[in-house]
Amino acid sequence: SFFLWGLPQDIMERMLLPMGDLTKTRVREIAEERGFLKAATKKDSIGVCFCPMDYRTFLRKEVPAESIQKGKFFDEKGNFIAWHEGYPFYTIGQRRGLGIDLNRAVFVKEIIPSENKVVLGDLKSLEKTEMRLKDWNIINPSLLLGHDDVIVKIRYRKQANRCNVTLLPDNTLHVQLHEPLTAIAAGQAAAFYRNDVVLGGGIIEDAFTYHEVRRMYEELL
Repeated sequence: SFFLWGLPQDIMERMLLPMGDLTKTRVREIAEERGFLKAATKKDSIGVCFCPMDYRTFLRKEVPAESIQKGKFFDEKGNFIAWHEGYPFYTIGQRRGLGIDLNRAVFVKEIIPSENKVVLGDLKSLEKTEMRLKDWNIINPSLLLGHDDVIVKIRYRKQANRCNVTLLPDNTLHVQLHEPLTAIAAGQAAAFYRNDVVLGGGIIEDAFTYHEVRRMYEELL
């Protein structure tokens, strides 16, 4: 249901989802029973689903060469750690495939495209407590806004977090998380639920910690 948040009700009314009540395991069994062995044994997609190859190979093929340049990894204090292959090859929260060995777990905390810079930190440093969403779609605002029993998910398989959602004067949605959430990246989708009902969702514009919000507020004053 995660991908359905952006669809308007007039489209939903006309949709048929014949596999909606089936598990993936059962679908594979049905495929095998009917002779679709390739579909039955195909590995789950864990990357960019439309890429027939590794996404880095895809980027090197499709993106102008000057868009991917060698850059620098930094720690949270601004200290140089190592060289990287180019910021487009990394995502917020990434741990594997960094090409470095620090004898400790580090994750991509921040990407600064204008400087081709990638900032690394520990898992705790990736925690955020607030999000702002744009391009949102809410099926029924009265069921979502102002309630404290709403669940938000930024990935379809895990990380269901309780939150409060309010509409800001600039027409973005403010999401206050009840517990910190890691690896929130701009451009990701966030979907809202109550029980098994999709209430809507939006595109993450940015995310903050409590201290970051307080510091921004103090700077405005």
